[in-house]
Amino acid sequence: MNCTNINILNLLYRGKFSQSDLALYLDIDDKSISKNILQLNVELEDLGLNKVELKKGRYYLNLTKDKWRALLGSKESMSPEDIVDYLYIKFIYKGFINLEQEKSEFQLSRSTISRYFTNVKNILNENKSIYKVEVSKGMKLLELSEEDKRIFCKKLIKVIVKLDFCLTSSVVYKELFKNFKVDDILHRLYNIFVLEKIHITKLIMAFSLVLKICVDKFGGFSFCQKIDDDILKNRVERELSECSKEYKNQLSLFLINLKNNHSFLEEKIIEKAKLFTRELKKELKVETIESEVEQLLRRKIDISIFKYENKILNVCSYKLTVEDEKILSLVRRVLKKIDLDIYFYDKITIVNVIKKILIESNKRKINKILLLFNETILPNDTYLIANLKKQISHIKVDIKSIFYLQLNYEECCKKYDLVVSDEDMKESVVQKISTFSYLKILEKIEEISLKKAIFKLNII
Repeated sequence: MNCTNINILNLLYRGKFSQSDLALYLDIDDKSISKNILQLNVELEDLGLNKVELKKGRYYLNLTKDKWRALLGSKESMSPEDIVDYLYIKFIYKGFINLEQEKSEFQLSRSTISRYFTNVKNILNENKSIYKVEVSKGMKLLELSEEDKRIFCKKLIKVIVKLDFCLTSSVVYKELFKNFKVDDILHRLYNIFVLEKIHITKLIMAFSLVLKICVDKFGGFSFCQKIDDDILKNRVERELSECSKEYKNQLSLFLINLKNNHSFLEEKIIEKAKLFTRELKKELKVETIESEVEQLLRRKIDISIFKYENKILNVCSYKLTVEDEKILSLVRRVLKKIDLDIYFYDKITIVNVIKKILIESNKRKINKILLLFNETILPNDTYLIANLKKQISHIKVDIKSIFYLQLNYEECCKKYDLVVSDEDMKESVVQKISTFSYLKILEKIEEISLKKAIFKLNII
């Protein structure tokens, strides 16, 4: 299969998508999607599987969980790029490769497998790794460069994320990593992350797994920090008692870096992320951003760039609002300005952080709100009043009868930043909510804050 068809499969594995959604995720023309679906259905039919169907404007593929895993882990669903990655990973992991055996494994011609492995050799040559040809046997790896160690790590992270951490579900990787107990180590790592209150993402969990393979094969990596957290160190020691001392040491250093909000990514990615962050802040015209939110934004951008550059596609079905579309256009404009790109899904995660920044920034400018009641005995709702004081202590909340607005309309327009009622009213100044709960009121405050922020930014 070609890369686009495989990416369509990976999307449909996670949900139903419209043609335009698929085009956004894959960054291709809408019309190309229908052609790819037709081609994909021929390939699925050849494999004896159900075809992709269109229902209520959304594409979906109805397969059992076992069939999905078998399909995504099969040789047939590997693109030329996937095969090159596999050959590269296997050569470094085993230290040796026989192309005649690989030719038979993938049922490819000698010229095709040689062409694929030429790509592997080009990477190794460029990074100054050393290998030699053993006549009638294959190729042997003699020396691995630091750059190829990093590339090996990144390609393996890509594989683990793509296969949803189920290496055993992949036909080609099952034998290669048969002795690597992914589920057991994953469970132990999860316990460490939870107890240490470290934010868990697929990428971070995948790196923690891959780090063990890297340590076992070539000694791992160098983390520039001392272990000054005995509790964390002892926890890693207990949970991973059967693992090597060096893996436990490097994992501890990695986790300390995470806890201290230090990026574990390459410097060139960090620099790109800093540039993107600076340009975004300029466009947003926000005076201050809470440190925790700014750190969250930087982490999202760091990981987004890493995923794009290493072709780690992550997907989720997401329905865009009008506000989402406008902020997305701003994100795209900034990316184009600095000649950078990231996957659509990651643009959406950044959009959501930006929404939080804009809401919090503009929420601080709301000082007084008016709640209008009619039949409801709102002034006696002590639970509502207490929660509003707790959640929005900086905002003065007045509660009055609907008649107050009718008698003092102009005063209300000048005096209050927000007027809310649970009844439909003709006055445009009044915001309608379905019921008077403090959550609904907070939701309305955030909605208005976001709309005002977007209006000020003049995003088309």
